[in-house]
Amino acid sequence: MGNWSELPLEIIHMISVRIDNPFDLIHYRSVCSSWRSSSLLTFRPVPSLRCPVPPDAGGDDCYISRSRVYLIKSLSSVPFQFWLFKLLEEENGLALHILFSRRTFSVWGCSYPSLSLDLLNSQVIELAQEHVACYTSWCDLFDDDFANKEGKSIGFMQLDAENKEFIILRRLSIQGLGMYRSFDKCWTEIEIEPDRFLEAVASYNGLFYAIDSTGVMIVVKPSLEVNSFHRSRPCDKTRKRWLAKLEEKLLLVEICTESQKEYLTPKLLAEKGWFEISELDEKRNDWIQVEDVGGHVLFLDCHCSFSCLPTQIPGFRPNSIIFECLYGSYRHKDFQVFEFGEQGIRSFEDISEYAQL
Repeated sequence: MGNWSELPLEIIHMISVRIDNPFDLIHYRSVCSSWRSSSLLTFRPVPSLRCPVPPDAGGDDCYISRSRVYLIKSLSSVPFQFWLFKLLEEENGLALHILFSRRTFSVWGCSYPSLSLDLLNSQVIELAQEHVACYTSWCDLFDDDFANKEGKSIGFMQLDAENKEFIILRRLSIQGLGMYRSFDKCWTEIEIEPDRFLEAVASYNGLFYAIDSTGVMIVVKPSLEVNSFHRSRPCDKTRKRWLAKLEEKLLLVEICTESQKEYLTPKLLAEKGWFEISELDEKRNDWIQVEDVGGHVLFLDCHCSFSCLPTQIPGFRPNSIIFECLYGSYRHKDFQVFEFGEQGIRSFEDISEYAQL
């Protein structure tokens, strides 16, 4: 169709009511006057995904929160400016969160600098979506009840376009896994071998994957069928693991040191630590080691990991991993960088191009 304004109003309205974020709404309303007049004044509200409190939690009011990670490139400034941030979607509005955290800047006693963006002259890229199980737990320490807000990493699987039916898998504080299926409206505990400390959970290609501290991968189907496998390559030098999606692949990301002492000593970790990357081979049920992250920049978050191309952020280097300091806070200066082909781990502050983001 040569002219978008000639689309039937029914179709334009159908597109409008499916917009679920402020950036798409702004660009939608900017197409032409007929699109603007047919749209809602705001994007559709975030549906409230709720479930019973997990079986290992003594709290109430459990819900699934969603955040999106955005990269914004301002084309109206010279040189171009870039912002990378997490936007938490709540029933009563939106909140900016610190990257690699579920806290706002106000919690840390600081704030974002004032800025003015012309979104019509900006490139907005959604890099990832994060789902977290949130609930209120109660503690009666010293006979004085107080509420504690909990947020737990989960594997999330959406079952319908309206985001009303879903399945989640999460590790329990006690040994085991718990699955919630919205159509069952209850949690099902999944027994696994004892003494399994689960490090990461993710959904991929219709299945859930959870990996423990020994490298055993547990595969759970939505039907509750459970299988497991151990990779063929030894992992005696692995100290911490992440599961990350990169394009159409599921990656196992591991930080390694020759000894446990090097991992527990920040200075030695920075000097001698390294990362190893493996891709999931679904047919063989194995992890196949690869040289790097395929030219991408990989961000490792505690709740979700994501990537971008280095060309999307000038100055960022291909085949690099950005992650939060294992022994620091969530502040900008505590982000760390590992580059394949280089020795050691460096701080954001040591690389001027990264520090400007």
